[in-house]
Amino acid sequence: MKNIILFILMGILTAMGLAGCGVDQSDRGKDLQGLSQIEIYSSDGHLIDTILDEKILSQFNDLNYTDIPSDTDAEMDALESKMEDLNVLCTIVLYKTSVAAYNDGSLEKLMELTVYEDSNIIKEQIAPETIKEGYVPEEFLTFYVTVSDEDINFILSLAEFDE
Repeated sequence: MKNIILFILMGILTAMGLAGCGVDQSDRGKDLQGLSQIEIYSSDGHLIDTILDEKILSQFNDLNYTDIPSDTDAEMDALESKMEDLNVLCTIVLYKTSVAAYNDGSLEKLMELTVYEDSNIIKEQIAPETIKEGYVPEEFLTFYVTVSDEDINFILSLAEFDE
């Protein structure tokens, strides 16, 4: 009888312990898909700000600037040609936490966004090191997107620029 009670108590404690593991995950909020840090650089390459705040990282992660399924090569070329006359306002570098089994805590560059003055066009460059299975030419990792006024205003607020 004593062994049955002990077995039931161990089962209850194990269930409570496993339930506690899920609590930490739900407190974290939305999945940031590894987004851990944002660095913002001025047009001349000087670091303006480093953002580590989870709330801001989550807001940035929720932006729709990466939704480009309808953009064709012709549309990308048109956006690229428009950018030739624009001045760079800032560059935003996104970093993620490595998912490697032997992660030493260092961050991996995820992508680089170039924001242009008086424009909603953003140049997005996926970091080649995010492709683990081989080499992909830079031209296939560069995208030009038009973002909403709301999204560009949020991005500019991170660097404290006024459009």
